[in-house]
Amino acid sequence: MGVAYEYTDTVRYSRVTGELKLSLPALIDYFQDAAISQSEALGVGTKVLTERSLAWFLIAWDVRIRRLPELEERIVVGTYPYRFHGMLGNRAVYMKTADGEVLAEADAQWALMDMERMRMTRIPEDILSRYTLGDGPLFESRGRKIEVPEGGTAYAAVPVQEYMLDNNGHVNNGQFVHLALSYAPKNAAVTGLRVEYRKQVRPGDTITPVVSDADGRVVISLNTDETACVVELVTERIDDPNGR
Repeated sequence: MGVAYEYTDTVRYSRVTGELKLSLPALIDYFQDAAISQSEALGVGTKVLTERSLAWFLIAWDVRIRRLPELEERIVVGTYPYRFHGMLGNRAVYMKTADGEVLAEADAQWALMDMERMRMTRIPEDILSRYTLGDGPLFESRGRKIEVPEGGTAYAAVPVQEYMLDNNGHVNNGQFVHLALSYAPKNAAVTGLRVEYRKQVRPGDTITPVVSDADGRVVISLNTDETACVVELVTERIDDPNGR
């Protein structure tokens, strides 16, 4: 892991839940920030890509959670790419304590987009040459495609708000996770999640969540005129001391 890009931080109050542990959307934000910050440090970041009408689009996450850090805990977040192929790139991302305890790991797949033609494009050699590949994934991913069960419970449509958008003018990756988690079971601990991004969502759109829950697998499909994002949660039931 010698080629990994790392940064340290302290878990602040704005990033924790009511139980004073890092929230899952904040975990995704940390992972996304690590990937973007490495590209910035290598001189092929957002501004450079924008000048060339290029942008990295996240296609999928596969996240394994061992423990979520607590308020004011010192953490190290790291990432490295381990494969580039044509238009796609794969990254390993992790979070650990200052003492080296692994808290969470992730596998991510990205695609390089030509923003003028709005289609995926081959990664230029001068961009590829800036990165050094790491040893490989941190675990065997469960794959990008998430099977959406038939049926499910549909909830009220959510209009896209300005705060949900990123610099490309569509709903930020982390905002999808944040929305999906608001429909997660309240008596369950999330030990893993997968996210599959299928379609861009922009201002003027509305998102309709459809939730299926069975056998420790909760699937939240976030739909516009078609499925835009699918979030799968792996959960463990938390016993309620009041017997509920």
